[in-house]
Amino acid sequence: MALDRDSLEAVARLFGALAEPTRLALLQELKGGPLAVGELVERIGAKQANVSKQLGALHVAGLVARARDGNLVRYSIAEPMIFELCELVCGKLRRDAEKQLAALGGTAKRRR
Repeated sequence: MALDRDSLEAVARLFGALAEPTRLALLQELKGGPLAVGELVERIGAKQANVSKQLGALHVAGLVARARDGNLVRYSIAEPMIFELCELVCGKLRRDAEKQLAALGGTAKRRR
């Protein structure tokens, strides 16, 4: 099924939201359950301003949800499918690494 231009742009925005290592680290931490900004700052070792900025981008993309808990705002995963997508990407990276390793092993054997 071919996507129209608007759909292609929406897909590109979603992938763009994932194209930042800090955002991926935040998603990974939130996989275990809701956390406040301060907890996320401690866990990933980034500055509070950057964590807040990246959480905002993930929220706009619809990947995380926010809920007020007293004085805190807790963030949680809004779209669990994101981890399935990450598994697909990780699988591809594993296969690529295995191919490279096999090619290096083949080269080393031929040199002997």
